[in-house]
Amino acid sequence: MRRLILLALLSFAPACLAQSNPSTATADAVLAAERLFWTNYTSANTAGLAKQFTPDFRNVEQETWDGPQVLHFVSVFFKQCTLAPVKIREPKVVFLTPTIATLTYRAIESPSCQGKTMSGDTNISTVWVLQQGQWKMHLHTEYAVPPQ
Repeated sequence: MRRLILLALLSFAPACLAQSNPSTATADAVLAAERLFWTNYTSANTAGLAKQFTPDFRNVEQETWDGPQVLHFVSVFFKQCTLAPVKIREPKVVFLTPTIATLTYRAIESPSCQGKTMSGDTNISTVWVLQQGQWKMHLHTEYAVPPQ
């Protein structure tokens, strides 16, 4: 009887571990969603961005904006400026639950407006939520690191 109980416990252990420790593939999916966000952002693809946001998405920088405000900013900004592809450095994905992940990283952002290019380090965090099989952006924050 003890062997049967031990065998039963051992057979359930891998399933429990898989649920509490999301796979690298899942972490890669979150990072891929973030990269897609930046591709959509730098190409002013507001339709693509809108598909990535949860209905209650918030963006926190100097001001706090909801999804429609971010989409409006992107449509106006890219009429007069460009943003080079964002370089994600030292990404770290942490799962709060199997369907909620945080991603933190450093990035180099290089916008150009009216012939002037600015470049700088930015600390970024994003909260991703798995909804209907897709990772959706719930919260995105950026802090521009002051030059030293």
